[in-house]
Amino acid sequence: METGKIVREVNYIIIHNLDAQEAYSDAAGNVENDDLRNAMLDEAERRGAYARELQREINDLGEEVADDTSAGAGWRRIWLEIKDIFTEKDDTAIVEECKKADDETVIAYDTILQIGDGFLPSRVFNIIRQQRKEIGLTYQALLKFHEVKVEHSVEH
Repeated sequence: METGKIVREVNYIIIHNLDAQEAYSDAAGNVENDDLRNAMLDEAERRGAYARELQREINDLGEEVADDTSAGAGWRRIWLEIKDIFTEKDDTAIVEECKKADDETVIAYDTILQIGDGFLPSRVFNIIRQQRKEIGLTYQALLKFHEVKVEHSVEH
């Protein structure tokens, strides 16, 4: 497969990670639970590291690297700012927003992984596979936090 197609697909993943980095940073500033805030800040840093790792791989191919977020990240920031102005901070709603954003990221990773080793250089494929695995763990943690909060609010 042509290098240009590889670069487009990997850049799409890079943009998702840059978006997630901003979204998690913004979300961390809007949650009340200290443990959740720290987890979101850690996740923001991790997503930035994922983007930088893939950017290095694209650079090594001698190609142009994505280095900016998508327009969608701006909409998430606006949502968080509006939500903060008009409502009390609601950790569960913020976690739900992060989970929705990660739905898109998981789909992007799964799509590129379905193409397989024959499409991507094996080093890049392995990096993407490992990142997807780690993002899946974060996604499961978000689901668990959301379920616990919903169960807790139903009990009271």
